[in-house]
This record gives sequence, structure tokens and C-alpha cells, in this order.
Amino acid sequence: MMIHQLQASFSVEHDRILVRMNTQSAEELRLWLTRRIVKKLLPHLVKATTRLVNAQAQLASHDGADANALAQFRKQETLQQADFKTPFDAQAATLPIGSEPLLATVVHITSGDNGVLRIGFVEKIPHVAESRSFEVTLELALLHGFLHLIETALHHADWDITPGGVEPLRQTDAFAAIEPPRYMN
Repeated sequence: MMIHQLQASFSVEHDRILVRMNTQSAEELRLWLTRRIVKKLLPHLVKATTRLVNAQAQLASHDGADANALAQFRKQETLQQADFKTPFDAQAATLPIGSEPLLATVVHITSGDNGVLRIGFVEKIPHVAESRSFEVTLELALLHGFLHLIETALHHADWDITPGGVEPLRQTDAFAAIEPPRYMN
């Protein structure tokens, strides 16, 4: 699904980030992100964004600029042009996964061929027969906006998570699966 509009806000009552996405076909998707998921997802999103920026920059220039510095520059450039003033359109025509937000327990990230990132969110709840899921496609400008909204929500959440201060990445490919927690007895 191609996203038209995003909103992310921290819910104190649920201690989660609520993400609302409007698609270009007038559908609204709602998603809960927990601290655990954000902590694992954020470094993968940052790394994938840096890869997309670098892939586009290699086509334009070979001046040897640092990859992270170039990604930060592109992010700031994109955010200056982004529209954060238009209110979120809450009058979606349909709610394909229902009115209750999907609780993301597994996230898949895949780089697309044409400079886009596909993110799949899955809700796997123990003792629930059917799992819910959806996948969205974010082009680079929208991905920068999504990261900015998550970072803003993190500031309000006071979870002590920053893009540079999260767990190091353990996977090096463009696909990342966020696994459920492991327990030690």
C-alpha cells in the first residue's frame, strides 16, 4: 500500500506509540508500536534509509562524502520541504484491518528496487487463531517523515531511545525480522 499521510503520537495510557496511516486509496491503517519493537526497529529503519540515500547519491555524485553525514543532510533537506501543517485526515473511507490498532509483534523490512522501502507489520498474539498484518511502501521522503514522527513521539514517551543510541544491528541484509522476546528460566 502506498501511504499518503502519516501521524504518530505517544499514548500515555497505553505506553505505546500510535501510528495512523492514510493510503492513497482512502484507507486508514492503525498500528501500536511498543518500546521493545521501536528499540529493535529504529536502527534497521535508520540503516535502510542510509542505504537508500547512498544508492541515490551514487547515481548523482562520487565525492566520497561520509554515508551517515550524507543521510543526515538528505533527511534535513527533506524535512524542510515536508508538510507537517496539514491536519491528519481522520475521515478514511475504509479501515481494512479494523478500528482497533494492530499491535506490531513482528516487523519485516525490505528494500524495493526503485528506491522504496517496504515495511510489513504483523500481529501474532498467543492463543489467537488469526494474526493480522499489512505492508506499506514508503518512498525516501515519506520514510524521512516517518522517522521524524517516530523520533518526536519518542521524545514525548521518555523511553530513553535515540536513533544513535539503540542496540547495534545484528543483521547485514536489507531484510530484517523483529523477533518476539526470548525468556530465560
